[in-house]
Formats: sequence, structure tokens, C-alpha cells
Amino acid sequence: MSQVTKWPDDVFRRLLVDMHVPDWHPDLLGRFDPVDCVATIARAGFQSYQQYAISCAGLCLWPTKVGEAHSNMGGRDYFGEVLEECRRHGLHTVCYFHVIWDNWAYEKHPDWRVRPAGGDDKIMQGRYGFACPNSPYRDYIRDLLRELVGSYEFEAIFVDMTMWPDVCYCTHCTARFWKEHDAEPPRIVDWNDPAWRIFQSARQAWLLDFVNDMTRTVKQIRPISVYHQFATVFHSWQLGAPLELAEACDFVTGDFYGGPASHSLVCKAYASLTRDRPFEMATSRTIGMTDHVTIKPKDQIRVESFVPTLHSAALMLIDAINADGTLNGEVYDFMRGLNAERAPYEEFLGGELLADVAIYYDKESMYNPDENGVHVAKVQAIDELPHRDALVGIANILREGHVPFGVVTNATLHQLGRYRAVIVPNVLEMKESQAAVFRQFVEDGGVLYASGPSSLDRFYEAGPRYLLEDVLGVRYMGTLGTRVTYLTPVDEAVAKTIWPQDHLIFGGAMIRAETLPEAEVLATVTLPFTAPEAGRAIGSRFAAIISDPPAVTAGSDPGIVVHSYGKGKAVWVAAPIESVAQQVNARLVLALLKRLLPAPYKFEAETHPSIEVTLFDQPENRRLLLGMLNMQSQPPAIPVGATIKVQLPYGRDPSGAFRIPDCEPLAFERAGPYVKIGFEPFETLAMALVEYE
Repeated sequence: MSQVTKWPDDVFRRLLVDMHVPDWHPDLLGRFDPVDCVATIARAGFQSYQQYAISCAGLCLWPTKVGEAHSNMGGRDYFGEVLEECRRHGLHTVCYFHVIWDNWAYEKHPDWRVRPAGGDDKIMQGRYGFACPNSPYRDYIRDLLRELVGSYEFEAIFVDMTMWPDVCYCTHCTARFWKEHDAEPPRIVDWNDPAWRIFQSARQAWLLDFVNDMTRTVKQIRPISVYHQFATVFHSWQLGAPLELAEACDFVTGDFYGGPASHSLVCKAYASLTRDRPFEMATSRTIGMTDHVTIKPKDQIRVESFVPTLHSAALMLIDAINADGTLNGEVYDFMRGLNAERAPYEEFLGGELLADVAIYYDKESMYNPDENGVHVAKVQAIDELPHRDALVGIANILREGHVPFGVVTNATLHQLGRYRAVIVPNVLEMKESQAAVFRQFVEDGGVLYASGPSSLDRFYEAGPRYLLEDVLGVRYMGTLGTRVTYLTPVDEAVAKTIWPQDHLIFGGAMIRAETLPEAEVLATVTLPFTAPEAGRAIGSRFAAIISDPPAVTAGSDPGIVVHSYGKGKAVWVAAPIESVAQQVNARLVLALLKRLLPAPYKFEAETHPSIEVTLFDQPENRRLLLGMLNMQSQPPAIPVGATIKVQLPYGRDPSGAFRIPDCEPLAFERAGPYVKIGFEPFETLAMALVEYE
């Protein structure tokens, strides 16, 4: 079969088969057949195959002289044989290379081990052994890469698990921290302690150093694509993987399991962070990585597989090898249908995502302030991340409200000029230089929405202050309330938005602030009638036994403030109400945004909230790519129609509209600055091209 696609530009259907299999029993990988394996994959319609070179077992699938080969290969070269079969079938060749999670290195080289604050017992209870990238393990990985990349020809290499599995206090990490900072690594998590913040920055710098070293090592041997695991994009501080890791990747990738809405947000973040396109989003064909056999329901996996298509991205499906090294051929018949459904859209994909609103994501804010004072050994997996909760909440609000949005990050803040508005949701960290970018954005005519502590500098010598107080129109004065607080409208439009409610509840404290001159207060903060923690069975010091109703007299502290600055405007909310998944919260956030950001938008949509809409500009082809994906949560999806209005680039006139992939003409009409198109009900995906002169 001749190869007709270019890597990675034209490769959208990609496959990885997990082979994390040890060799303690002769049956493990004993029946692996590269000829049958690759033929099965090729028949299923994949364009590339990512073959394991080394897994988290730490065993190599080629006859290595540096590491240890999987004994059940029996002297064969599984890796090399697979590459040869891929070339025979016209599949693009990608190497899978695993680091840090390395059982062989952990067992054979105790000095290389990650040493968590809780001691080795914390690791020995699990299946994984971790090697520290600050130890001589780093030299071993460099030598292994040189051998592998120097011995075989393949088009790309993916390095998995480039993250810290735990906070390491091994002799190598401790010595490096002493050398760089002349101090002992702290063991108490405290985001108000400069020493802890320095240590966390060091962990990130060490990981980046390791990642960049691997990329350089590969590139010095062959000019192939190199990319690293970047599923860490929305993970907490514990993994120590900053957004700058993307700079070591030709394009970004990561595997995710949160469902279509979560994957959509990932794609928008990746669109901001990737250097080359298409970026890649991966997910398993099973319901989870720990379930070896249960396939996701067809309706679910169809929608998940179309999320990357909606964002002009590649999909990496992940399967897992059977213990003996065989594949389930029936599964590949199933996946052939998915590939056949997605393939016809691929020739139309690409372009720049068009959006009016940017959500600002700050990786340095991915911690929970409530964990302060906890010993590192007692920190568990962090589920409550205030910034991430607000980020996900506002993404859902904008997606379901059909507001065109994208993502900018602390590593890509220079992209802010592409948008008309930016939302800064419950951001815990901000530097003066970042605040200056937001200030200039508003001064030039942009709209800024900020919630909670966003832009708070709590290390200012005179006391905590908002770096953007001149933009937001409020001065930070502390906090109000505890477990329950309320927003009470004083503005008629806000009151109508939340009607028939007269207050909006929030499960936590709010920011206490005072307004600057000319700032307009739209709502105030009202506390409960009595403090929620004051009620007792004896004494009856509460207003209601079950709930904490608001005080009879509304509070006077500002809760929602609008302020003009330069040519633009800002709206400040005393709490991250966008993180609360209630319809009334969504209505209020959308109303506040649209109050300051009038139409026209890049697109407007009259359709069900479950329909996500995206729009890409392809100026080289003088056309817009419009996509709609039905994300109904309860299968089977009910077909939904839509009327979409898209804004053409300035000064352009429409010349045609076509449904894809069949290129059937679509009726359209001019509607002011828009081109208006109606779509018949569709079950999952609908896409169209709007051509312009």
C-alpha cells in the first residue's frame, strides 16, 4: 500500500496499543505477532501506529545493549519487526518511549528511586516503581534514546509520563536543591511561604530540564517529531509539569477520560499551546484504562471521537494488548466503522479558531489554598482546585450559551489580542507583567471579567492588593462570610436576570472590597442571618435549622461591579459564581458578559444547549469551516436542528455554502454582518464550509 499522507499534517486517525507487560511468565507477550498485529490495525483504517519500545515495566522490545530486553521475545526484535510491517502497509511509524514509571530501573538501581516524604512504603504498596530524573537514571535514558533513535528509522517519538509521580526527597534532589538554593527542601505545603514556592518552581524547572534534554538528544540524531505526555495540562501542582513543557514538543498531546465537554476544553487549551498542527487528543476505546475489555458504548465513543474533528485535531485511540500479545480482532472491526465515519471530513479540516471571548487559564494557580500547613506526606490526590473548578464552569456556560470562545494561558498570554473579551476565573496567581497585559487589553477597548481573588498580590509589602484594582474599580479589603454568602441585586437588569430569586447563593466566602470613584455597583454581598457555624441544638442561634437564609437587611459591600477603563470595561464579581453549575448562575454570567460585549459575534446559534459550535477561518482557501457536535449526555442522541449566523472576515462577501463531506450546496442569506444558514436535525456531527470572495 502506497503512503499518500504527510506526517503529521494529514494524519488524523492514530492508534496506540498499550503493552505494559512484564516477562515473569513465558506466556506474557509470548504470542505477539507483528504481521497479524499491523495487518489488523491497517484494515481498521488507521493512518499511524505507535509501537512500544519500552513500557513502565522497564523492559525494551528491541535487542538493547543499554537496558534489558523483554525475555519472552526469544531473541527477536518486536519493535523493528513492527516498523517493517507498518512501512509495508503504509502506516506512519511512531515510537512509544516510557520514562520515570520504570519498574526495572526501580528494582535494579535503588539509588535511582524517587523517595517521597512518606518513605518507600508509599510506593512499594503499588504496582509502579518510579525513577528520579535527577539521579543517574537521566544518563541511562539519554543512552537508551541514542541507541534506539540511532538504530531505527521512524517518523516520531512520543515520550510518556514526563511528570513527577510524587514530591521527591532523594539524595539527588536534595543535593541539587542545596546547590541551587542553599537550603533544605521544605516538607510543609504552604503557598504563603516563599521557601515552598521556590521548591515548587525548582521541581518544575528540573522536569523541564529533563524533558528538553530528551528532545535535544533525539533531534541531534534524527530530525523527527518529538512530543511528550501533556495530559498534565489541567493537573495540580503535584505533577510539577508547567505549561512550558509544550515548548519541547513539536505538537501537544495527552490522554483524557472526562467525556466530550472536558475533551472540548482540552482541545481549546491545546490550540493555544501547540506549535505545529494538528495537535493530538487521545482517549481509550474502553470505559477506563483499568478496564481491559469493556468498550465504551458506540454513541459515547462516536461523540468523543468527533471532538478532535470539531477542533481540526487528530484523535489517538488507545487499545491494550492481551497478556499473551494478541489483539481482539472484533474490536478492530468496531473501530473500522468509527474511522470510516470520521475520515471523509479530514480533507476539510484546519485553520484558525475564531472566537470573541478568551478564558484565561493559569497553571500556576492549580492548587488549593486550604491545603496550607499540610505535610507533603499527607497530601493526597487533589480534587478541589478552585481555579480549575471556575475554568470548567465558565467553559460549560460559554459552550452551552453558544458564545464563541477559546483559551489563553499564562504561557500564551501574548495571544490575547485575538479576542474582544477575556474571562479571568478565580485566578490565584498573577505577576505584575501579566497584569500589565490585561490592563493594556482593557485600555485598548477589551472587556475583562474577573472573579474572586483574580489578580490578588498577597505578597505586597503594604498588604494584599489587587494588581488590577485600577481596571476592576475595586480595592481589596479582605474577605466576607464563611460557608454561605449571597449576592443581592441593586441593578434592575441583574434582578430580572435572576428572577424570581432575590438573591444568588454561593457556598463560601466572598471578597470584601471598596469601590473606586465612577465604579457602578450592580449587586452587594449579603451575609446569612446568622453565621452558619454558630447554630447549635441548644440555644437556637440560627435562623433556620436546615438552611442559612440571608439577612433581612441586604449588605452594602460591593458584590458585582462594572468599571470603565480606557476604551474598555471590566466587570468584577466577589466570588467565582461561574464555578457553580446552576442555570441561574449561567444566566447571570452570560448577562454580565453580553452587557459589556455587544454583538456581532463570530457566530450566533439558535439551537439546543447540547450543541457545541466551532468556527475556523481558512484564509488560504477563502472559506470558513463551521462545525456542530451534539453532546447530549443521555444516548441515543435526539437529532437537533440549528440556525447559525456566521460573521465573514471584514470586507468579504459570501460566494457559497456547502455541507460536508458530501459538498451539497446549502441555502444561505445575508443578515446584517452575518451569513445565515439553516441545518436540518442531525444526530451527532454536522459541518459546513462558507466560502467568501
